[in-house]
Amino acid sequence: MTTRTKRLPESSTLLHSRPLPRPAAQLNPLVVTLLPAAVMLLLGLWRLDRGMWWDETTTYEASTRSLSDLWQLLHTVDAVHGLYYLLMHTFLPRGEGDAILLRLPSVIGMTFAVAGTAVIGRRLAGPAVGLLAGLVLAVSPLASQYAQEGRSYALVTAAVVLACLLFLRALDKPSPARWAGYAAALLLATALHLFAVLVLLAHGVTLLAIRSPWRITRRWLAAALAVCAGVLPYAMYARRQTERMITLPPPTRKGISEFAVEFTGPGHLASALVSVLVIIGLLRGPAMMRAFALPWLVLPSAVLLTYSLVQPAFHLRYVLHSLPAMALLAAVGLNAVARAAAAMLTWRRSGAHRGRVAAVCGFALIIGLLAVELPAHRAERTAASRNDDQTAAARLIGAHAQRGDALVFIPGVKRGVEYVYQRDFSQVTDVLQIETPMASGSLGGVDAAAGDIPRLLAGHDRIWVIDRSMLTPDGSTAGKIKAQVLRDDYRVSWTRTVTGLRVTLYVRK
Repeated sequence: MTTRTKRLPESSTLLHSRPLPRPAAQLNPLVVTLLPAAVMLLLGLWRLDRGMWWDETTTYEASTRSLSDLWQLLHTVDAVHGLYYLLMHTFLPRGEGDAILLRLPSVIGMTFAVAGTAVIGRRLAGPAVGLLAGLVLAVSPLASQYAQEGRSYALVTAAVVLACLLFLRALDKPSPARWAGYAAALLLATALHLFAVLVLLAHGVTLLAIRSPWRITRRWLAAALAVCAGVLPYAMYARRQTERMITLPPPTRKGISEFAVEFTGPGHLASALVSVLVIIGLLRGPAMMRAFALPWLVLPSAVLLTYSLVQPAFHLRYVLHSLPAMALLAAVGLNAVARAAAAMLTWRRSGAHRGRVAAVCGFALIIGLLAVELPAHRAERTAASRNDDQTAAARLIGAHAQRGDALVFIPGVKRGVEYVYQRDFSQVTDVLQIETPMASGSLGGVDAAAGDIPRLLAGHDRIWVIDRSMLTPDGSTAGKIKAQVLRDDYRVSWTRTVTGLRVTLYVRK
């Protein structure tokens, strides 16, 4: 009589193809998840109240419009950020310029992404790798940068991490509910930013790499088609607005090299250390970790860079959601280095003692990585880390302007700062604006014709100029006329330079 051996489900054998080391199994799952999340939360809240820059004032100004004005704006520009603006609309106070409230959702989003990355690492390679993956992501200056920025990219990363976790759960125990949850999470990520849909390609490659059974691949295809069907109308509508977007440069070899250093670092030393850990992780990690994390890390960037050869569309922030994949692979490498160091230090000791030494070595390596990256963390929390400091310019106007003063923007493209900080601009009049951004359904409003500029400025003895031309040169006819009138009829009475901006008071000669 023969006995039949009970087979594990194929997806279970894929996800747990290697037994977990005994010392790592002693880690509490809550500690694995919550400790990295706490580190990310603390780093995210560190100096969260510095001044806003150009993109953040755009977020604030758009999000605090009435729903009808916001709807009108999205028909003109920024449809790709529509869901994010709607979420921010629910709690941002109009005209107050609250930088902490603006950035808090990003801090929470990146904290969730760190916790989710730790859970994924624990599922694929054990608790030690999960803990280290969460910590590697938490101490990354790039994670801090976008955790402290009032834009959608940290929330996109959180939604992508959730989708990846649900993908693994659906592979582990396939069910319609789990695949539906996976599709819903990806739809959320894509609604926050279109390029998050590229994660679908990474998951397709993962299924090919692990030779997934057709019954699982079929269900993934159904979920992927549902996501694509939901995204397509949104993508087609947003595509019509690309001509109004700021033009991105085409990719170059130097640009790609700088992207790699910033993504893995920033800084050459940190980049080299993390890159080495990623390579070790690829060589020493479980097969499922390679099959899952490597496509997630590489494919979104590769696709966008390839597409950018035809139509430039690549920026680091568009592939920020691949950063957790790098953390996962680096954590596998870091764990391997820590265990090798522990083996060398305790070659005559017991396995339990060796496990404790490995844990100490792992934490020491994380602290060393944080020490290397600490200057970048400090730099990220200064005004100089962004293109400009709109808040500082607003405060200068608020402190020195007098009632009846005129206000001029150079160039006159966007002036969200005066709507974000309404109290600081209450004394001045934007004399060249003939239609507000809200009335025109735009971000910059409508300026007077170039020929009307001398007449509109002639009635004012004091003119405040917020000049961004050091970053965005103004070669337009209107810009030349502004410069000529100010040069011929006025003199500089007072000027201050802040990050990316010059605030100047001109008085009539």
